[in-house]
Amino acid sequence: MADKSKLKREAERLATLHAYQVLDKAPEDAFYRITKLVADIFSAPMAAVSLIDDQQEWFKSAVGLTETKADRNASMCAPTIESGEPIVIEDASIEPRFAGNPLLDGDSPVRFYAGAPLIAPNGAVLGALWIADSAPRFRTTKNQIDQLKSMADIVMSEMELSREIGLRQQAQKNAAIARSNLDLTLALSDIASFRIDLETGLIEWGGAYMKIWGKDAGEAIAEVESALERVHPEDRETVRTAMSAATEQGEKYGARFRIVLPSGEIRWVEGYGDYLEANGRPTLTGINKDITHSVDQQEQLKLHTRELHHRLRNLFATLQSIMTLTKNSATSIDDYIERINHRLRALNRAQQILLDTNFVTGSFAALVRDLCSTYPKVRWSGPDIILTENAMVSISLVLNELATNAAKYGALTTDTGQVKIKWTIQPDDEGTDIVQLLWSESGGPQSVPAPSASGFGSSLIDHSITRNLRGEIERDWAKDGLKCTITFPVPDEKETS
Repeated sequence: MADKSKLKREAERLATLHAYQVLDKAPEDAFYRITKLVADIFSAPMAAVSLIDDQQEWFKSAVGLTETKADRNASMCAPTIESGEPIVIEDASIEPRFAGNPLLDGDSPVRFYAGAPLIAPNGAVLGALWIADSAPRFRTTKNQIDQLKSMADIVMSEMELSREIGLRQQAQKNAAIARSNLDLTLALSDIASFRIDLETGLIEWGGAYMKIWGKDAGEAIAEVESALERVHPEDRETVRTAMSAATEQGEKYGARFRIVLPSGEIRWVEGYGDYLEANGRPTLTGINKDITHSVDQQEQLKLHTRELHHRLRNLFATLQSIMTLTKNSATSIDDYIERINHRLRALNRAQQILLDTNFVTGSFAALVRDLCSTYPKVRWSGPDIILTENAMVSISLVLNELATNAAKYGALTTDTGQVKIKWTIQPDDEGTDIVQLLWSESGGPQSVPAPSASGFGSSLIDHSITRNLRGEIERDWAKDGLKCTITFPVPDEKETS
C-alpha cells in the first residue's frame, strides 16, 4: 500500500511539473536573474534552479555550470522531493549517502550544498533552488536558509506567472480559433453574427454579413443608426422595440424585419440575440439569418391554399350539378348509378392528372391516354397541350360522354369497331392557336340515327365546349359511326376558372 501511495504521489507530482511546460523551453531571463542574485547573495560559485522529472534533473537556469541536465540518481536535491524541506550539506565528501556520486569529482567538485524546495500550490515539490561550493561550509545560519526559501518562493511565483501567461495565451489562441471556426460555420450556413457596443453604437460583424446586408456592409453599416437606415421604414420601430426590450428589460432579442439593399432588393431577415456585459461594457450580441426564401414559400403556400380552396369549391359545384342533372335525366336507379359512375370517373381522371403536376394545369395527352386505358379500342394522335384546370375538367367530361355513347350505341359496341381521336394545333387569322380535335368512329352498327332529342349528355358536351372552352362542335352521324369536329382556342395557362 505504501508503494502504491508513493507511486501515486509521484505521478501527481510529475503531472503538475509538466503542466508548467518549462522543461523544454529555452532559458528565461527572469529565472537567470534570480539565480544570479542568489549566487551573489551567498557568494556561491555555483547556483541553479533545478526541476526534477522521473529520470533527470533539469537546470532551468544555472550559474557556474556548463551542463543543462544531470541524472536524477546523482542529484543532491533529489531528497528534497521526498522531504519537502530545505537541505544543507556542509561537506558532501564525508556524507555516506553521496559516496561515489560523480558530483564529488571533476574540475568543480561539490562539497557544500544548500537547497530550498520549489513547492507548487497543490503541495507538489517540483525541484529546488540551490547553491553549491567546491569547499565545505560549516556556518550556514537559519536566516540564510530562510532567505534561500524566500528566493525559492519567488522562483515558484515566477513559474506560476509564466504558467498563467501561457494559459491565457493558449486561451486567446483557442478563442481566436473558435471565433474563426464560428465565422466559417456561420458563413457556410448563410448566417451573420453581430456584436453591438451599446455605448458607442459600433457594430462588429461576422459570418455571412455581406451576403445578407450587402457587400458594403462592413463599412456602410458599421453603426446601429446606419444599419437601421437599411431596415425597411415600416419595420424600424419593430427592431428598435426589440433592442430596447433586450437592453432595458433583460428579454431575449428577437425581431423579423425587411432590409432594403442599395440595389433596391428587399430581403427578409430574422434576428436573435442576448444582452450581456462584455469587459464591463453593455453589449448586444446575436445572429441574423436571411429568411427571404422561407417567407416567399409561406406566401406561395398561402396562395396555393387559396387557389386549392377556390378550385375545390368549383369541383364541388360541378359535382353537385352533374349529380342533380344526371338524376333528372336517368331512367332508373341502375341507369343513374352507371351514368354518374362514368361522369365521376371522368372528373377523377382530370383531377388525378392535375394532382400529378401542380393542380393548376395538366397534360391533354395524359388525359386521352388515361381514357384509352378504360376504352382499349380508342386510338389517338396529336401534340401534347398543357390545359388549365377548368379546360381539363371540361374536355374530360366531353370525351367521357362521347366514349360512353360509343360504348352504348356506337362503334365500341362491336368487335370490329374503333374510335380515333386526332388533334392538331393551327393558328387562326388573328394568330391565336386553335385546337382542332376530330372524334371519328368506324366499324360500328350501320345507320345509327341521330338522336331525336338532346339529352343531358349532349347538353353537357355542348355546354363544356361552347361555354367553358369557348369553342364549337360539329356532329356528323355517318353510316359507319359518329364524326365530331371540335375546335377551341388553346387555354391561357394564366386563366383562372
